[in-house]
Amino acid sequence: MTESKLVDEMNSSSTLDAIEQMILRISWLAQRQFIQLLDDERFNLTLTQFYTLLHLAQTNGECKMSDLAEATQQSAAALTGVVDRLLDKQLVERTRHERDRRQVMVQVTPRGLALIAEIRQARREQIHAALGHLPAADTERLLELLEGVLVGMSRILERSEAGRLA
Repeated sequence: MTESKLVDEMNSSSTLDAIEQMILRISWLAQRQFIQLLDDERFNLTLTQFYTLLHLAQTNGECKMSDLAEATQQSAAALTGVVDRLLDKQLVERTRHERDRRQVMVQVTPRGLALIAEIRQARREQIHAALGHLPAADTERLLELLEGVLVGMSRILERSEAGRLA
C-alpha cells in the first residue's frame, strides 16, 4: 500500500470515528434534553408516553392496542400501563372496536393533541437556542447533510429488517 493510500485510509477511519462519536454525543444530549423537557411540570410525561401519544396522533383516528404495541415496540402488558397513565391524564381514550368487541382501540383526545403541540413548540425553542449561533446558510447546509445521513441510516435499517424477515 502506498503512503498516500495509507494516509487517506487513516484519515477516513479517523473521520468516521469522529462522526460516529459526534452522532452518539448529539443523540445522547438530545435525548437527555428531551427527557428533561417532558419531565417539566407543564408536560409530566415519560419518553415512552410521549412516543405513544405521538403515534396515536399520527394515525388520525383509532388504533388497535396490538398495532400500537408493535409500532411503539412495547409489550402488550407494558403498553397497557402506559395507556392507563395517559388515560388518567385525559390525553387518550380507550374504546372497544365497533364490530369486534374483543379489540381494544385507543385514540388521542383534543387535550392530548394540544399537549403534543406545546411540547413540539418547546422543543423547537430548544433547537433554535442550540443552533442560534450558526449563520442561516450553515443551518440550511446542516439540514441537507442530516437528510443525507437519515437516508443512509434508513437504508441500513431497512436491509437489516428485511434480512430478519427473510
